Amino acid sequence: MGEPAQVTDNYAQFIARLETATKNLSNRRQSLSKSLAILTLLRDQNLAGMESWEQRRAKTSKLLAEHSQGPEAESVRELLEVALRMEPMFRNRTERIGQRVELLRKRSDELTKSLVELEKSKAKLESSRMLALERDNLSRAVAKLAGTPEGPVGGLSDAGILDDLKRAREAIAFAEALLEVKGK
Repeated sequence: MGEPAQVTDNYAQFIARLETATKNLSNRRQSLSKSLAILTLLRDQNLAGMESWEQRRAKTSKLLAEHSQGPEAESVRELLEVALRMEPMFRNRTERIGQRVELLRKRSDELTKSLVELEKSKAKLESSRMLALERDNLSRAVAKLAGTPEGPVGGLSDAGILDDLKRAREAIAFAEALLEVKGK
């Protein structure tokens, strides 16, 4: 019974890929957050503009009703016409920007959800990696305690230790299998 072969650490590649994906998504989310802040500001400014034009339209309508005759009437009508054109323009622009804001929020939420899933996957991989290393260490310890084919290592007083180590190794293998099953 020779020493077991060293377990190759193929986890490092997968963890590195998860870290790269996390970094890329984090950069995208950061860029998206900046765009979202700019669009939110634009939407708020257009909403304020729309409300201002609504107020101007209401005031000019009231003035026109009060001064339907006289020299001011033509000027008030012109102001009302401008307000009637500008109000819908600001309303449409505000709605378009609002739709874009909602789209960016949804994308940002999707990125956040993906980042959480990446972190969970990374934690599972790291846990599985630790279990594999512990199992490898336990196998080496069992091999050392069992000795070589020529005979056991000198003066082993507790023969039951091999059974305990074997059960411990099996428990680690079962825990790792359970972790892999739950991860799927």
